[in-house]
Amino acid sequence: MLCPSATDILDMNGYATTTLSDSRMAALGREMPPPRRWSARVINWIVEARSHRVICLVLGIWLLNGFDLAFTILSHDQGMLHEENPLARHMLAYGTTSIVLFKIGLVLTGSYPLLRFRTARITEMGAFVILLAYAVLALHWSECYDLYSSTATHHMDLAEGRLLSSFNTP
Repeated sequence: MLCPSATDILDMNGYATTTLSDSRMAALGREMPPPRRWSARVINWIVEARSHRVICLVLGIWLLNGFDLAFTILSHDQGMLHEENPLARHMLAYGTTSIVLFKIGLVLTGSYPLLRFRTARITEMGAFVILLAYAVLALHWSECYDLYSSTATHHMDLAEGRLLSSFNTP
Protein backbone atom coordinates (compact mmCIF):
# COMPACT_ATOMS: atom_id res chain seq x y z
CA MET A 1 0.00 0.00 0.00
CA LEU A 2 1.27 3.48 -0.85
CA CYS A 3 1.58 5.98 1.97
CA PRO A 4 -0.20 9.24 1.19
CA SER A 5 1.94 12.35 1.17
CA ALA A 6 1.04 15.54 3.01
CA THR A 7 -0.15 17.16 -0.22
CA ASP A 8 -2.62 14.48 -1.23
CA ILE A 9 -6.30 15.29 -1.47
CA LEU A 10 -8.43 13.09 0.73
CA ASP A 11 -11.72 11.69 -0.54
CA MET A 12 -14.79 11.08 1.60
CA ASN A 13 -13.43 7.86 3.10
CA GLY A 14 -10.29 9.54 4.37
CA TYR A 15 -7.95 7.74 1.96
CA ALA A 16 -5.72 9.48 -0.50
CA THR A 17 -7.01 9.47 -4.05
CA THR A 18 -3.57 10.00 -5.55
CA THR A 19 0.06 9.99 -4.53
CA LEU A 20 1.21 12.34 -7.29
CA SER A 21 3.11 15.45 -6.26
CA ASP A 22 1.53 18.88 -6.68
CA SER A 23 3.61 19.75 -9.73
CA ARG A 24 2.67 16.53 -11.52
CA MET A 25 -1.00 17.02 -10.60
CA ALA A 26 -0.90 20.54 -12.05
CA ALA A 27 0.78 19.23 -15.20
CA LEU A 28 -1.98 16.66 -15.61
CA GLY A 29 -4.65 19.35 -15.18
CA ARG A 30 -5.90 18.07 -11.86
CA GLU A 31 -7.07 20.32 -9.07
CA MET A 32 -4.41 21.61 -6.65
CA PRO A 33 -5.00 21.25 -2.94
CA PRO A 34 -6.50 24.36 -1.33
CA PRO A 35 -4.02 26.91 0.01
CA ARG A 36 -3.54 27.29 3.72
CA ARG A 37 -6.43 28.85 5.53
CA TRP A 38 -6.29 32.62 5.92
CA SER A 39 -6.31 32.31 9.71
CA ALA A 40 -3.12 30.25 9.59
CA ARG A 41 -1.49 32.87 7.37
CA VAL A 42 -2.58 35.68 9.72
CA ILE A 43 -1.25 33.85 12.76
CA ASN A 44 2.04 33.21 10.97
CA TRP A 45 2.29 36.89 10.03
CA ILE A 46 1.58 37.98 13.62
CA VAL A 47 4.24 35.63 14.97
CA GLU A 48 6.79 36.87 12.45
CA ALA A 49 5.85 40.49 13.18
CA ARG A 50 6.29 39.81 16.91
CA SER A 51 9.79 38.56 16.21
CA HIS A 52 10.60 41.77 14.34
CA ARG A 53 9.07 43.93 17.06
CA VAL A 54 11.12 42.20 19.76
CA ILE A 55 14.30 42.78 17.76
CA CYS A 56 13.41 46.48 17.47
CA LEU A 57 12.62 46.66 21.19
CA VAL A 58 15.97 45.07 22.05
CA LEU A 59 17.74 47.58 19.79
CA GLY A 60 15.92 50.36 21.64
CA ILE A 61 17.00 48.86 24.96
CA TRP A 62 20.60 48.86 23.74
CA LEU A 63 20.33 52.48 22.60
CA LEU A 64 18.81 53.74 25.84
CA ASN A 65 21.29 51.69 27.86
CA GLY A 66 24.09 53.39 25.95
CA PHE A 67 22.64 56.79 26.84
CA ASP A 68 22.37 55.72 30.47
CA LEU A 69 26.00 54.61 30.46
CA ALA A 70 27.16 57.84 28.82
CA PHE A 71 25.23 60.01 31.27
CA THR A 72 26.44 57.94 34.22
CA ILE A 73 30.07 58.39 33.21
CA LEU A 74 29.60 62.07 32.34
CA SER A 75 27.84 62.95 35.58
CA HIS A 76 30.38 60.97 37.60
CA ASP A 77 33.23 62.87 35.93
CA GLN A 78 31.48 66.18 36.65
CA GLY A 79 30.95 65.27 40.29
CA MET A 80 27.13 65.30 40.02
CA LEU A 81 26.67 61.62 40.74
CA HIS A 82 26.96 59.51 43.82
CA GLU A 83 26.49 55.98 42.48
CA GLU A 84 24.29 53.88 44.74
CA ASN A 85 25.25 50.54 43.19
CA PRO A 86 28.33 49.45 45.18
CA LEU A 87 29.75 47.38 42.32
CA ALA A 88 29.35 50.22 39.82
CA ARG A 89 30.75 52.69 42.39
CA HIS A 90 33.85 50.54 42.76
CA MET A 91 34.24 50.30 38.97
CA LEU A 92 33.81 54.05 38.49
CA ALA A 93 36.48 54.67 41.11
CA TYR A 94 39.03 52.80 38.98
CA GLY A 95 38.12 54.21 35.58
CA THR A 96 35.42 53.97 32.98
CA THR A 97 36.62 50.92 31.05
CA SER A 98 35.45 48.49 33.68
CA ILE A 99 31.97 50.03 33.94
CA VAL A 100 31.62 50.03 30.15
CA LEU A 101 32.54 46.34 29.94
CA PHE A 102 30.26 45.58 32.90
CA LYS A 103 27.25 47.29 31.28
CA ILE A 104 27.89 45.66 27.90
CA GLY A 105 28.13 42.26 29.57
CA LEU A 106 24.90 42.81 31.49
CA VAL A 107 22.98 43.95 28.42
CA LEU A 108 24.33 41.07 26.34
CA THR A 109 23.31 38.61 29.05
CA GLY A 110 19.85 40.15 29.32
CA SER A 111 19.35 40.39 25.57
CA TYR A 112 20.05 36.75 24.87
CA PRO A 113 16.80 35.31 26.29
CA LEU A 114 14.79 38.10 24.70
CA LEU A 115 16.23 37.32 21.29
CA ARG A 116 16.19 33.56 21.80
CA PHE A 117 12.47 33.48 22.64
CA ARG A 118 11.44 36.46 20.51
CA THR A 119 8.36 34.74 19.07
CA ALA A 120 6.72 34.38 22.49
CA ARG A 121 4.15 36.95 23.55
CA ILE A 122 5.61 37.21 27.06
CA THR A 123 8.99 38.10 25.58
CA GLU A 124 7.49 40.97 23.64
CA MET A 125 5.75 42.27 26.75
CA GLY A 126 8.92 41.87 28.81
CA ALA A 127 11.03 43.70 26.25
CA PHE A 128 8.45 46.49 26.15
CA VAL A 129 8.50 46.84 29.96
CA ILE A 130 12.31 46.97 29.97
CA LEU A 131 12.31 49.59 27.22
CA LEU A 132 9.70 51.60 29.11
CA ALA A 133 11.85 51.48 32.27
CA TYR A 134 14.87 52.74 30.34
CA ALA A 135 12.74 55.48 28.75
CA VAL A 136 11.67 56.64 32.22
CA LEU A 137 15.33 56.58 33.25
CA ALA A 138 16.23 58.68 30.19
CA LEU A 139 13.56 61.23 31.20
CA HIS A 140 15.03 61.25 34.71
CA TRP A 141 18.50 61.94 33.29
CA SER A 142 17.05 64.74 31.17
CA GLU A 143 15.44 66.34 34.21
CA CYS A 144 18.67 66.00 36.21
CA TYR A 145 20.68 67.77 33.52
CA ASP A 146 18.04 70.48 33.13
CA LEU A 147 18.16 71.08 36.87
CA TYR A 148 21.94 71.01 36.89
CA SER A 149 22.24 73.43 33.97
CA SER A 150 19.69 75.83 35.46
CA THR A 151 21.47 75.88 38.83
CA ALA A 152 24.88 76.18 37.18
CA THR A 153 23.77 79.17 35.09
CA HIS A 154 22.06 80.69 38.14
CA HIS A 155 25.30 80.45 40.11
CA MET A 156 27.17 81.98 37.18
CA ASP A 157 24.69 84.87 37.06
CA LEU A 158 25.13 85.40 40.80
CA ALA A 159 28.91 85.29 40.48
CA GLU A 160 28.89 87.73 37.55
CA GLY A 161 26.57 90.04 39.46
CA ARG A 162 28.84 90.02 42.50
CA LEU A 163 31.89 90.58 40.33
CA LEU A 164 30.28 93.53 38.57
CA SER A 165 29.06 95.01 41.83
CA SER A 166 32.57 94.75 43.30
CA PHE A 167 33.87 96.93 40.43
CA ASN A 168 31.16 99.53 40.98
CA THR A 169 31.70 99.96 44.69
CA PRO A 170 34.17 102.68 45.74
